[in-house]
Amino acid sequence: MKYYKEGQLLRYIGTWIPLTILVLIVLYFYVVYMETYLMPLIKSEYVSRPLMEINTYLIQLVHINDYVFSNQIMGITISLHVILILFTITLVRVVVTIPGHVPEEWLNKIQNEILQIIVNEEKMINHNKKGSQTSTSFSSEIDDGQRINFNEKVKNELIDKQGRRHCKNCNAFKPKRCHHCRQCKTCWLKMDHHCQWLNNCIGYGNYKLFINLLGYAWFLITFIMITYSRCYYDTMNSYSTDAKLFLVSFTFLYCCFLWILLTAFTLFHLWAIKQNITTLEYCESKPREQIQKGIWNNIFEVFGKNPLVWFLPIQPDTKPILD
Repeated sequence: MKYYKEGQLLRYIGTWIPLTILVLIVLYFYVVYMETYLMPLIKSEYVSRPLMEINTYLIQLVHINDYVFSNQIMGITISLHVILILFTITLVRVVVTIPGHVPEEWLNKIQNEILQIIVNEEKMINHNKKGSQTSTSFSSEIDDGQRINFNEKVKNELIDKQGRRHCKNCNAFKPKRCHHCRQCKTCWLKMDHHCQWLNNCIGYGNYKLFINLLGYAWFLITFIMITYSRCYYDTMNSYSTDAKLFLVSFTFLYCCFLWILLTAFTLFHLWAIKQNITTLEYCESKPREQIQKGIWNNIFEVFGKNPLVWFLPIQPDTKPILD
């Protein structure tokens, strides 16, 4: 999530516009699908039937296989709303979940390394000055300017010799695969990308939820496209009004267009999981360190080791890779 200073209220509001558009697109598909396809089927099946036919159906309730499970309308209605509910829950969770801050324990560990090196440097300087290794008053021999220089020197040594990564914006060290987001103004663990449509970064803390969201969105758009094709075919081959013809045609073709984009985007992220690579790492031009661990280990790193929660909007309790 973004946090802006006073005087940037319009900019903050603007960051929520893409997410608002996304929600409106989902609502558009749902309303049009219900009004032009599903509700007319429900009315023709349950509301507009003669009383005698309804009584016959009530008798057939005994034969559940003939009435309930073979009823396509009921199956379509239940399936649509189950997928839509899962999509909505996951969407909210991805938006509000923090992508993953650098742990304080890790930062304290690095800071202790720096302090220890500085102490050793100060001891060495006092040893050279006094010609003795038993000096216990070395702290009075070093002024603040020297300590600042020592601090910068140690930082450069950790960066150059030990390969530690340092963020100039946050003025702090960061683990491997951790990146600074200019819009969030924060370093996130295993940052994948900043998603404008969700108004949040995608990283270690919500990447699995993001993949779940893509999956639910793909199933939702595929389900609508397949079932709505019947409405599109009937409308194109009937004497419908120009308004209905345009609405149904536009909705179906727009659904097909979104299905192509979403399929390509989902396949890319599934490939990225298999390769254990983030979107930022894929876009970087400089050579990157290979982090291959095997396909199953790469999958476990994202989804966890419990297959029961892989397809649910639940973030697994996995440990971040810091070093």
